[in-house]
Amino acid sequence: MNAPLFSNAAAVNVNARGKTDFLANARKGWGEMPPDWIIRLAEECERTSASDVARRLGYSVAVISGVVLASYKGDVGKVEAKARGAYLGAVVDCPILGEIERDRCIAEQGHRHSATSANRARLYRACRAGCEHSRLKREGGDV
Repeated sequence: MNAPLFSNAAAVNVNARGKTDFLANARKGWGEMPPDWIIRLAEECERTSASDVARRLGYSVAVISGVVLASYKGDVGKVEAKARGAYLGAVVDCPILGEIERDRCIAEQGHRHSATSANRARLYRACRAGCEHSRLKREGGDV
């Protein structure tokens, strides 16, 4: 049986305008000094919306909220890597594409093999052939 992806977290903080207060939620979940990427994620949720952040990172709003509240039980490291690439400028040196943002690296690892594009085929092989940035566990594994 699979473990739930979220722990039993208390209700979220809401500001005076009735909107979710993501910075308060980050402090509630992570303590007074949340990691830098959590602060940036919460700031971006407040600047735009949790929906925009979720769309940019390829997750649901529930996952983003759960990560900010420190109640998400999934792969937080993967969310962190995507957030660092998207919002903190983290880059990696891809053996095929050169310098790319970390979130793009993770997205490329998730693509299926495609024989219609030489670049896509090279990326597919590189991500599975021991690239130091790959999060793939084994050949054909999920990112």
